[in-house]
Amino acid sequence: MNFTYELNKQDLIDFNIFHITYSKLARRSFFLQRYVFSLSFLILPFIIRNFTNMPLGYWLVVFILLYIYWVAFYPKRIRKIVSRKISKMLAEGKNHSVVGTHNLAISETEIVDNSQHSEARTPFNAVENIVEDKEHIFIYVNADSAHIIPTRIFENHEKKKEFLALLNNKVGRLN
Repeated sequence: MNFTYELNKQDLIDFNIFHITYSKLARRSFFLQRYVFSLSFLILPFIIRNFTNMPLGYWLVVFILLYIYWVAFYPKRIRKIVSRKISKMLAEGKNHSVVGTHNLAISETEIVDNSQHSEARTPFNAVENIVEDKEHIFIYVNADSAHIIPTRIFENHEKKKEFLALLNNKVGRLN
């Protein structure tokens, strides 16, 4: 089974954002940054009141609103940061193996991903996991690296299901 497709910047951004929500370590870090570290906003009013003559109630309201804002908008902020970092990385160049045309071949023993400047061979027994979201299939080869396959390359939902069944069969048979 062979596929030729274009991998673009948005696909790479989507993978990195997905990985934040998928990876256990990244999820824990995201949780800590969103909820636990931001609890310092609720401690600061008690410290600040010693240095100002504003009432504690004022500072509590300000920092509670700041805490709520942080918790509500942190995911959106992370998406912006990831998008900006990926865009910056791609603008620096030397990324021909990441974005551009990919030829993906599924053989009896491995996945072969060819791009203009590289070739990646992944034996089925090295595949850690196969995960899909709404627009991609990610074939994880280690904790933070995956073959990114946009679902737009499939003619219809049945072709995608057929592809996933083949992958799961080959990975399951060898693992």
